[in-house]
Amino acid sequence: MVLLLVLCPFFSLAQKNDTVNVNNLELITDRMERIAQNTDLNLDYSDLLDDFVYYYHNPVNLNSQPEKLLDLYLINQMQLNNLKAYIRKNGQLGSVYELRYIPGFDRETINIVLPFVTVKPVQKSHSLKPKNIFKYGKHQLVARYNQYFEKPAGFLIPVDSALDYPGSAYLGNMQAWYLRYGFNYKNKIRFGFTFDKDAGEVFLKSKLNDSINTLVGNKTSNLFDFFSGYVYVADMGIVKALVLGDYHLEFGQGLTLWSGLAFGKSAEALNIKRYGRGIRPNTSRNENRFFRGAALTLEWKGLALTGFYSRNKVDASINLNPVINIEEAGSLPETGLHRTINELLKKDEMTITNAGGRISYAYKIFQLGATAFETRLSTPLAMQENLYKIFNFSGNQLMNYGADLNLNLNKVSFFGEASYASTGGWAGVGGMNAFLSDRFVFTLFYHNYSKKYFNLFNNPVAETSSLIAEQGIYFGFKALVYKGVNITGYLDYFNFPWLKYRTDSPSVGRDYLMQINYTASRNLNLYFRFRYLFKQENYKGDYDYTARLADVTRNEFRFFISYQVFDFLIFKNRLEYVFYNKQFEQAENGYLLYQDILYRPAHFPLDITFRYALFSTDGYNSRIYTYENDVLYAFSVPAYFDNGQRVYLLLRYRAFKQLDIWFRLARTVFFDRKTIGSGSDEINGNAKTEVKIQLVVRL
Repeated sequence: MVLLLVLCPFFSLAQKNDTVNVNNLELITDRMERIAQNTDLNLDYSDLLDDFVYYYHNPVNLNSQPEKLLDLYLINQMQLNNLKAYIRKNGQLGSVYELRYIPGFDRETINIVLPFVTVKPVQKSHSLKPKNIFKYGKHQLVARYNQYFEKPAGFLIPVDSALDYPGSAYLGNMQAWYLRYGFNYKNKIRFGFTFDKDAGEVFLKSKLNDSINTLVGNKTSNLFDFFSGYVYVADMGIVKALVLGDYHLEFGQGLTLWSGLAFGKSAEALNIKRYGRGIRPNTSRNENRFFRGAALTLEWKGLALTGFYSRNKVDASINLNPVINIEEAGSLPETGLHRTINELLKKDEMTITNAGGRISYAYKIFQLGATAFETRLSTPLAMQENLYKIFNFSGNQLMNYGADLNLNLNKVSFFGEASYASTGGWAGVGGMNAFLSDRFVFTLFYHNYSKKYFNLFNNPVAETSSLIAEQGIYFGFKALVYKGVNITGYLDYFNFPWLKYRTDSPSVGRDYLMQINYTASRNLNLYFRFRYLFKQENYKGDYDYTARLADVTRNEFRFFISYQVFDFLIFKNRLEYVFYNKQFEQAENGYLLYQDILYRPAHFPLDITFRYALFSTDGYNSRIYTYENDVLYAFSVPAYFDNGQRVYLLLRYRAFKQLDIWFRLARTVFFDRKTIGSGSDEINGNAKTEVKIQLVVRL
């Protein structure tokens, strides 16, 4: 702070700097927090961030390709329709600030959109010249190192003794390494690769003794634990997209085929509709949920045909069924961690082969699509013993079929998808977006997933990570109350007509959210949010015969404010209270309070992001998730619980135009415990410290 005060007089004379940080958009951070709440996995959001990074450096021309903003979830279908109608009526935009005259574009939306858009006259497209590909293409190399200072229990066991502790002794060192290369020519030609090694994973197999190497076989190497690569071509004549290597498929509303991550419910209540981007290269560190092979989309006059083939090895827990004397897969772990002997023995144990295709047709106001694909497993999935999993798919062959629809009218758009699985289960989603006036917009969404429906490669809007037996109806809205003031929110009612994890009886739930947003100026914005969540879980006490459920409620109150003190200095504050109550059990409460300081000088090559957070909760049930700024392509959405403080410092030094150096130091101190974590991850002490160093080279 002393340094900032000393430098203030000098930098206040500098030109106004672009204070928008692509990693710090509230638009995406809230959704990342929601994803983190619904999974215990440490996910990589690189695939979601790639487009933000690209269009931040190569803004979308609103006169020629405004639909690209849908891919970024920056606007909804109604806003896009209004934008196109304005251009048809008044001609091409002359300035981005004309957006203020278009219905649906309030001050908050415009401020979010501005960093990613530009206005230029529409130019005739030129044919691709091979000599320009490498002349004007962009190279990017990202190299990262990170580790914790404190040693977890898994590292305290000597590697030579690992055979005696196959599930708890970490075979590798504490360092984590990440290497990513990408080439991009106007988003038309891309290729790249990703290497990744997590802490505890083996880097040099020659350091393991012969007994361990014999046991784990070829599960280790002298390179990184994970490798992914791709070659991608798009918008080349009738070739809409072509990929070789690792890729994702995103179609319809995510019900039949969607292998990547996707956003669900959030305070941006209108953005419940999915906008499938078709074939996408895989650039993330997620090690199991992607396709490996080839995919091609051909498009001509609105008709698009897609075909794909994939053969990929994934982690699996394989056991011998003594009754039928056949090996079966009990589960498919998705952590991507291969630190211990037991984790390595599950690595790449199953081969999944996928083949299928899609046909779609788009004409002015409507789009129709149909998708079908087959999944074959090298080892059949075992029938589950748990009663709530009795309808789960078992075997080694599965077919999935689906059809989807989009219909865009003047002020109303309809969307939906129906899907069928060869297990005999059906699933469907449907919804509408309505722009009744320039001051009120709403969306309706309904979903119904039967208990026999099963799909390994989909990701629709859902209340849980499992899609078995779930129904619900959702109403989201946005109301412009006054200049600079709007209210967003949703009402979501859902039920589970069959059993599910920790709920041994059919159950119901409700989720309400309301957020009041106030944008006083470009330098000051704030919001207040209230969320109420109701669900049912097993009652832990005694009961007779029929399973008894306990009502669970969670009330969340959040206040957030961001204010730009100077052109180069931004403060952010968040205060959040959580009240958790489970019937017949003791209630839990908790709070989180943090202060962010963002230092973004215009004529000095150093950016500084600092956070100090205090948190106190009565337990894990009252945990609070919050997004943290991190180095590029790294993501941190920790859960704060118990009592303690957390501080992190993020530095980005632009050494020169082609090189960025990132440094991040984060430390959590607990006030009420002497150990952190459990099992192999247990740390003897009350503090946990992480350091990251990253180089980003652009040529």
